[in-house]
Amino acid sequence: MHDALWAAVNNSMKNLNQLTKNDLINLVKDKETVIADLNARIDELEKMAIKSEAHPMNADTSRMLSVMSQRIKTLEEQVGNNASE
Repeated sequence: MHDALWAAVNNSMKNLNQLTKNDLINLVKDKETVIADLNARIDELEKMAIKSEAHPMNADTSRMLSVMSQRIKTLEEQVGNNASE
């Protein structure tokens, strides 16, 4: 609707001083809708950023994670080898 209104305005070569009161009201409503949509999108992005916020690990946690990862890999290999036998 927003683009259609601007297209109609541009096609008729009206400037803002020549718009009717109804045209201006519709234009304001369209802009309010666009602003509301953008605000909703900003809220979504902020929630995504909060959810994905990562914290650096300390050295002990990093080592523990590496050891656990290696153990899981070893177990997966053992399961894979047992399944193929």
